[in-house]
Amino acid sequence: MYRRKKENPSPNPEFENIKIIRPKKKRLNKKFLLLYIVGFVFLIWASYSIISKSVEYNQKREKLASIKHQIDILEIKNDYYDTVKNYKGDDLNEYIEKIAREDLDYVKNGERVFVNISGD
Repeated sequence: MYRRKKENPSPNPEFENIKIIRPKKKRLNKKFLLLYIVGFVFLIWASYSIISKSVEYNQKREKLASIKHQIDILEIKNDYYDTVKNYKGDDLNEYIEKIAREDLDYVKNGERVFVNISGD
């Protein structure tokens, strides 16, 4: 029940006895395959490491900027307190009155206080 393959007649009789050689398929050597896998894993690890370090670097840089800002604020306050510490006489009395009026909401005897209820 099997059919025989029909032999293709060669168009040129002088080439009938020539055998066609086809190139062999190249197979990947197991050593090179392992090397490629290790190299690929190394590239993934290196890219992950670089990305995580850059994120960490940015976070540390933002934290440093925040701390420098706090230092600047504290230096300004320190300079202010140094000047206040050197107040004497009338300057000291004016400073105490200013703090009492603005921060503690004190008033002098006989003064009228007007409260803005509109919120503006």
